[in-house]
Amino acid sequence: MNKIINKLNEKAISAKCRLTSLFHDKKGDLATNTIGAIIIAVVIVGLLIVAINAFFPNFFSGMFTSMSEKLNANW
Repeated sequence: MNKIINKLNEKAISAKCRLTSLFHDKKGDLATNTIGAIIIAVVIVGLLIVAINAFFPNFFSGMFTSMSEKLNANW
């Protein structure tokens, strides 16, 4: 009877240790935070582009036109 109780006790302690390590596992936390920050940065940049395009409609087209003129002048 003692052997059965000891085995059950060992299995219970083992299960407790595995559950504790599972709940305290923070591997990948840095990667998740980094990906989240990149997504937020892309959204913010996109919103800035939309806002600039709304308030200055010719800003990007004028900028690209002047860049193409300068590039074509060098060829």
